[in-house]
Amino acid sequence: MLKVFIVDDEMPARAELRYLLQQYDDIEVIGEAASGEEALERIPELAPDAVFLDIQLHDRDGVDVAIHLQSTQENPPVIVFATAYEMHAVRAFEAEAEDYLVKPISEVRLDKAIRRLRKTVGRTGEKSGEDAGLTIKQVTALVQSALEEQKPKRIPVEKNGKILLIDQQEIVYATVDGRYARIYTDCEQYATSFTLQELELKLPANQFYRTHRAFIVNLAMTAELIPWFKGSVHLIMKDKEKTEIPVSRNAVKEVKRLLGF
Repeated sequence: MLKVFIVDDEMPARAELRYLLQQYDDIEVIGEAASGEEALERIPELAPDAVFLDIQLHDRDGVDVAIHLQSTQENPPVIVFATAYEMHAVRAFEAEAEDYLVKPISEVRLDKAIRRLRKTVGRTGEKSGEDAGLTIKQVTALVQSALEEQKPKRIPVEKNGKILLIDQQEIVYATVDGRYARIYTDCEQYATSFTLQELELKLPANQFYRTHRAFIVNLAMTAELIPWFKGSVHLIMKDKEKTEIPVSRNAVKEVKRLLGF
């Protein structure tokens, strides 16, 4: 079995990747971490063959985590980087090696990465130098170059006659307000000039989901899932109001899967 460890600070992203990896008979997901520090504590103890590592963690840069693993372990795991951002340097990297995934991760792209891992990691868990990919130094140079070019993705909103730019990560949920969408953060609400459908297209599909015709939620800001009438469910969000969001019956299965149920 190929032993795999997942590092991502977003629970829905970890759940999605775990689900995809569990479709392979020869892969065992032996652990997860929600931060760089947790990863550095658990990975040496569990000794996975490969680590699927998000680059932008809330406490540490994923590249720094990879460098630390490479420099402190006698037989460090193979690193497969993952990021929500696709840039020119990333695409150049992909042309050279199949060990960089762009979120949302497609099954076809993941399958290519798994095939490479099977060649790189022997059945005994020892890495094959003959099939080894790029060095961590090359990976670091390419990824850091790409991150420097990436601008934060923000959404223009309206408040008190002013146009503001808010980070996507601040959004808890959005709903319809007449013709246009209204965005809610932890303690504020903002008008937009987008319809809910237009807003949905602007938000990353791996993190924001249309649970109902009138609601888009940030899955990373979900606190609870509670059963409702006739097979539907409601989500309790992490904002101060503990807002309750309906999930239509035809979206329940996908929402549960994305949240790891």
